Amino acid sequence: MLSENEINDPYFREDPGPGLKRMIAYNFNIDNDFHLWKPWRTNDGRVLPNSDSNLSKINNPFDEHNNLLLITTYFDPALAGRAFGGLGFRAPINPPIKIDQQMYIEFELYYPQSAVDKYMRFEIWSTSSGGEGYQGLVGYAGINKTQIYIRTANLDGIGKSINLDKRCGFYNGETWFNYTICAAAPVTSGTWEYMNIDLHTETGTKVKGDMLMLGNIKITRLDPAGVPVLAVSNSKHFNEVEPARNKYNAMDNFMIGVAGLNINSSDSIRSYHFELLADENRLKPECHICPPQWLKNLFPKFAFRINSEGPEWDLPTENCLNVMKSGKYKLHGHCLAWINQSPPWLRQIIPENITSMQWNSNGRFYAGGNNAVGPYQKVNKETARRIYFNHILYQMRHFMSVDSRYGSDKERGIIPFHSFDVINEEIHESRHSIIIHNNLSEWKTVLKNVSWLMAMTDDDYDDSRQHYIYLLFKFAHIAVPNLKMAEKFREGYNDSGIIPEYMKHDSNDNNGSIDAYISEKPPVLIFNDYEMGFYSKAKVAYNMIKELNTLWKTDPLYDGRNLIECMGIQGHETVSPVCASQNQTAVAMYASLIDEGLLDSVCYSELDIRQPDTAPGGLALAPSVLTRTQADAIGYQYALFFKMLEKYKNYISHVIFWSQNDPSWMNSYVLFDHHLNASQAYYGIMDPDRFIKGHSYLDKFFDGEYEKLSPDYKPKF
Repeated sequence: MLSENEINDPYFREDPGPGLKRMIAYNFNIDNDFHLWKPWRTNDGRVLPNSDSNLSKINNPFDEHNNLLLITTYFDPALAGRAFGGLGFRAPINPPIKIDQQMYIEFELYYPQSAVDKYMRFEIWSTSSGGEGYQGLVGYAGINKTQIYIRTANLDGIGKSINLDKRCGFYNGETWFNYTICAAAPVTSGTWEYMNIDLHTETGTKVKGDMLMLGNIKITRLDPAGVPVLAVSNSKHFNEVEPARNKYNAMDNFMIGVAGLNINSSDSIRSYHFELLADENRLKPECHICPPQWLKNLFPKFAFRINSEGPEWDLPTENCLNVMKSGKYKLHGHCLAWINQSPPWLRQIIPENITSMQWNSNGRFYAGGNNAVGPYQKVNKETARRIYFNHILYQMRHFMSVDSRYGSDKERGIIPFHSFDVINEEIHESRHSIIIHNNLSEWKTVLKNVSWLMAMTDDDYDDSRQHYIYLLFKFAHIAVPNLKMAEKFREGYNDSGIIPEYMKHDSNDNNGSIDAYISEKPPVLIFNDYEMGFYSKAKVAYNMIKELNTLWKTDPLYDGRNLIECMGIQGHETVSPVCASQNQTAVAMYASLIDEGLLDSVCYSELDIRQPDTAPGGLALAPSVLTRTQADAIGYQYALFFKMLEKYKNYISHVIFWSQNDPSWMNSYVLFDHHLNASQAYYGIMDPDRFIKGHSYLDKFFDGEYEKLSPDYKPKF
């Protein structure tokens, strides 16, 4: 028998056993009880207006031994006058059952290939009380709900083609696939009297008699009579283990960073383990709290919306100054442009020449839309470009210059930044799969094209030099220029084709000279996005970077740098059998661009890992204490991930963890627990091979991943 010390060895553990097993708490018998399923309002109020949308029972065409719920949907956004629709239905739970954190909602989803890109998500919910007479509003405290963001566009494996392993048969003229869906019940406990299921269409998507099927709908829970796996014991405080920055640093591998700028305590995790610091929120576009006066003068009768009166900007200058004075850290700026956390006055802006709020005349999607606020103000391209030119120049020069024009001075001095996320999360959540499937070189129609950014491009859509992505990065090059950019800017100043008038309006240069802002080491300019493990989404960014960086080399202002210098992969990941290999495919893809001279580096900008129900040991939400199996699964996943990063270390700039200790975003786990002790994740990254080999009982779940990370393995893309 192993001793307690051997049991708690972070680098070795035998299988702790199966732990609590799943049992059925409630089963919805479609064969006998179909008549109990009724149409019902959706939880958020969206309704498919066409009465032909319906719910029916069908004999399973792929397995005659049971029946399925057949959902038939009709929705035309042009006729409905809105972007998305939803269909809701429900059945009673008799007798009602109490929901807690140990319960899960499960069902089988059957979908045809044509359904890819059409459905946004399922939402499952119920009410704590009220039954048929319940008339509560959205957000009412009595609602317990769980959202299952299952996008059919993401069910096709890695995006190159439909995953044939999930193919279940042929029906109604096309091939169908199936997928087992499992979601944790709501964290808020309560008594459920009904099972409500809502189906939401993707933004702007037309469905006309499209079908999905559901089967084997049930609520399950962990068997209370089972023997639970013991909790893991993290015994070493963060300052009793080797600093992570000692293993991963700019000299040998890549920098290790973390979210947060608080370094007041010399005995903090942040100061002990990390080198690169990122403010999570206060550099996002909403730091530009009020519109500039010139914009208000341009539209004197228009009421711009603001969150508060006061100065135009609110930047974390003192925090950044403290980081700079310490001399121990570098700063990362997140982010200059984003659909979320942009100020309301900016979200009122829409393109001058695109009349539809969802689709332009060529059918090219843009969100007019998502997170925009009314009343809307149309602006022409020059005005829209002037807005963001000034936004980027002010924010970057506030820190990296001593010019009072940008709220700085010589006494304070320059606060250098290592890098900036120029634009964040601009690839659409689902359109990538079907578009890349049909056209491997596409990128423009796969973006979100949010209205206040799209206003910069408007009807110049086909000219990539006028695309808002190109312009945003160009502005960032000008904001903190190298010597060559300053020379090019001065030489082209009197040519409106090189330096347009909107760049000259607001005293951002000295009669063409931007020499005062030259930096010997300008910040690395990053395009940042998430879920790049999906091949089709990674390919969109690849296509965009390749085209724009190639174009930039012939731009009159080309400064010898790549336009987009770094591909930022967020890395909000989930323990899964393919997480590391899918990310390796993306990194290898971008490494090929680096080898061509069309990109400089790759980074992971917001790394943390979730423990889902499907992983060994089941669901865990940080900061909950993990069982030994759960902790090992997370450590194993981190070990695989960092083995992949070490393989591509010559291409990686930095890795930023999105929290210094549990919990991180979405209750994910990082290197240190809520007691500030080193977790299995820490040991996994510090010696990946040793960790993986010492937890061989998990090899079956991660089957093939370790081998795919060998130096000789070349991912195909």
